[in-house]
Amino acid sequence: MLILSAFSLAGQTAQSPLPNSEMTDPDGQKVRFKFRTLPTSVQIYTCRQTNQTYTWAGPDPDAILTNNDLTNSAKALTVHHYKGPSWEATDGSLVRSDGSLAKHYLPNNKDAVHWLELPAKGPTKQFARVKVIHRIDTSGGLPPSDKPCDAQHAGDQERVNYSAVYLFYADK
Repeated sequence: MLILSAFSLAGQTAQSPLPNSEMTDPDGQKVRFKFRTLPTSVQIYTCRQTNQTYTWAGPDPDAILTNNDLTNSAKALTVHHYKGPSWEATDGSLVRSDGSLAKHYLPNNKDAVHWLELPAKGPTKQFARVKVIHRIDTSGGLPPSDKPCDAQHAGDQERVNYSAVYLFYADK
């Protein structure tokens, strides 16, 4: 059983993502918040040296999310999603995660960043009950393929537009 568990976790990395059909709602949880990125949202990549080569590292998000709940303005939230990863609402609600614990799933569009499942860490205020965060329905956000990343460009950053839906899960 322990070997199977280690294999399952190994299959859920950026290098070997699972099919998105295997992404399901976490057991005993339901969607508490659903957010969409605004069109100005980006993934930030930095040209870095790793061993003898250079590569676009990251990404670090810089995204504004909204739940666009126009039927109930009391529930409308705007959220800044940034490095960490962190999600911070305008009312001060905050939730973080550890990106190294992310489970990766293939997107529907091969030209998009992976779908992710992330464990919540340190949720506060309206996000206090959030346990898991899913990033789904992604578009764009891949590292630049048309920009050089070499010794001459080390430290350069590129901001790549992306869109996604974020689902915040809490206990039923």
